[in-house]
Amino acid sequence: MKKIITTICAIVLCICAAAQEGLFVEDLFEGRVISPRIMKETFIRGAQLKPYKLDTYKSLTFTVGEGPMHEVEVLVRRDAYDALDAQTEYSGGHLTYAVICLPQLPNGDNRFLCYQAQEIKGQWDVTIVYLRGKATVEDLNMMFNKKEK
Repeated sequence: MKKIITTICAIVLCICAAAQEGLFVEDLFEGRVISPRIMKETFIRGAQLKPYKLDTYKSLTFTVGEGPMHEVEVLVRRDAYDALDAQTEYSGGHLTYAVICLPQLPNGDNRFLCYQAQEIKGQWDVTIVYLRGKATVEDLNMMFNKKEK
């Protein structure tokens, strides 16, 4: 029984790690940039996401100071560099909002990276979300209830 549980845990970890494979933010999701102890991670996969035309949802939320926030911002901006499309907003020289359409996977799935950062009393509340599935940018805008400009 112990061996089966260990195997299942290893498979889940591999799926989680592979979700954002090839991206600079992979280091963040792997816990190499911000301590996993201060991050809240959410991972959803499967039938729950079908109404949204997605098959993978993975998010991290955390609060950090200026230095670590800058490291995260650099990773997001590096992933945005090769993006097919990106909607971004800046405030005070910092990236505060982004919806980044990443290159498709070989199976035709679309991939997105969503980012939001807000400064509150010298600390940054950061949320980063990786999405994968058949959803389009328009689908995401409708989900986020954000009107196109």
